[in-house]
Amino acid sequence: MSPEILSLIGILVGVAVFIVVSFMGFDIKVVALLSAAVVALFSGLNPYQALTEFFMPGAAGVVSSYFMLFTFSAIFARLIGESGAAASIAFKITRLARNAKNIETQRFLAVLTLPLVNAIITMGGVNVFVVTFIMVGLARPLFKELDIPWWLYTCNSLGSSTFTIGMMPGSPQMQNLIPQDTFGTTPMAAPVLGILCACLTMGLGSCYIMYQVRRTSKKGEGFMPTGEVIDKENLTAPNIEEMPLWKALLPMIVLLIVLNGLEQPAPLALLVAIIVAYLLYDPRKLNIKKMLTDGMTAGLIPLFGLACATGFGKVVSNVSGFTTITDSLAVLGTGAFSIVIIVNVCSGICGSASSGENIALAAFGDRFIASGIPSEQLHRLVAMSSTGLDTLPHSAGIVTALTVSKLTHKQAYINNFVLSVVLPIVMSFVAAALISVGFYF
Repeated sequence: MSPEILSLIGILVGVAVFIVVSFMGFDIKVVALLSAAVVALFSGLNPYQALTEFFMPGAAGVVSSYFMLFTFSAIFARLIGESGAAASIAFKITRLARNAKNIETQRFLAVLTLPLVNAIITMGGVNVFVVTFIMVGLARPLFKELDIPWWLYTCNSLGSSTFTIGMMPGSPQMQNLIPQDTFGTTPMAAPVLGILCACLTMGLGSCYIMYQVRRTSKKGEGFMPTGEVIDKENLTAPNIEEMPLWKALLPMIVLLIVLNGLEQPAPLALLVAIIVAYLLYDPRKLNIKKMLTDGMTAGLIPLFGLACATGFGKVVSNVSGFTTITDSLAVLGTGAFSIVIIVNVCSGICGSASSGENIALAAFGDRFIASGIPSEQLHRLVAMSSTGLDTLPHSAGIVTALTVSKLTHKQAYINNFVLSVVLPIVMSFVAAALISVGFYF
């Protein structure tokens, strides 16, 4: 067996180990190191050398590139959480659920509330990895009150890891920011295409949620037993003293204006939003020391998870088997449909949209540009395609969300699979079809 084929087998085994061991509930940082060592062994590399020469620089690069983005996002999340802004937004939306005429409609609207609030918060600048820390505290009392199966909590992925990070123009999420350097574009790239796909995603995702709510109601499923563990958690109750909607949304609007209107870097836009929120939400009621400390901690946990997933991807991209993969993918050409497949494969290997984007653009960026597809459409297509296979079971985002919500892959991953794997892939092919017939808007 040739070294290249053995290395390719090693990549497949490494990804399988990553998925299975993550599925078993082990910490992603440990899993990433173990999986990277497996890839190195199959490729004839010294595992320690692979970890020090490839894994660590890859992980360190993520920390260096996204430290301010994650920490400012987490501090901003803490601000809108502790001030009651997030709770105010959620309260106004959940009121629709509580006021519905029958229990089944209440349950459907309650579950749909999660992706709606998620969408608002992530579009408002809270990092997709950080948002789950806000949502669990808001969702638990609502699900318990309406006796909704807690495993349906993961339906919130419809609003956090699909259209707001890859499809919506102007999004401050890093998946929408990464293609800028390669294609010379802005976060507003291909606005009509992005909004159209986002609307289709939200519509189809809502139909799936309605199906699951009706199915569980017929079976008589309730908050327990999947809510047993989260019910014992000492979650801090959100401040539900309702504030006017304009006040709750103003810092997020300022962020989007600074990012897209003034075209400033995302960390700077977040910093401006933090200052506006702090001044707007009565500093006397906020414990600034605790807010900064907790915010930094909340930002670093998912950052290090992403860094380790990227480190694994860096090891993979430096073994001979990866060259076999890229050569095979190159045979597909660089048409719109091929780009969808290439970026999804890279994201699937890394278990991360951002890592997959970086690797795909590094290996194929020049070929994408040479395809003749306008740069704005390339930006949108790459960003969308990165959000498909990125949320396989070994994804840093999936592991973080399940850990925080006290759910297991077995209990709740099905919602993530349908809403944040299948649906984004389908939408990416829809976008590719539109681009292929000249839809350049």
